[in-house]
Amino acid sequence: MRRTVAVLLFIFLAAPASAQLPAVDPAGQYRLIGPAGRSDSRCIGRPETPLCAVETLLACFARRDPELCRVVWTTGEGAAGMLSSQASSRYWWSYRIAAAEQPAAGEAVIAVAGRHCGLQRGEPDCTTTPAPPTRYRLRQVGGAWQVLDWQSQPGEQAQPIAR
Repeated sequence: MRRTVAVLLFIFLAAPASAQLPAVDPAGQYRLIGPAGRSDSRCIGRPETPLCAVETLLACFARRDPELCRVVWTTGEGAAGMLSSQASSRYWWSYRIAAAEQPAAGEAVIAVAGRHCGLQRGEPDCTTTPAPPTRYRLRQVGGAWQVLDWQSQPGEQAQPIAR
């Protein structure tokens, strides 16, 4: 029994970072981040995986919470000033994982196609087509994942859905 536990523990601890990469979401399947306690993610604020770090950053902006930015973004100190002029914390963000890769050990890139659902009191009604994916570059630092930077394709904006 001890030997089995030791082997399983070794496999778990020695698993490459790629085991932590999220699966790509099927087209048309979206996740939601909204006010505290109303998000699909269960790891916001705990960047234990690359996806948890990206979701924490998305929650920082959706909730206008600079503390969440500081948890995962190395230059997140500047977020406080940027977010202070936007007081509401009731924004929703709908997103899907478009791609995930591991360019090197301890590094990850996650591409997120998102729809900003806007300021809403109840359940979100997302009326924009997804923007082209934003690519988030991450690095594992001391057991936690940090967002190094992100890049969106220039010149393309989400458009309202025709109803």
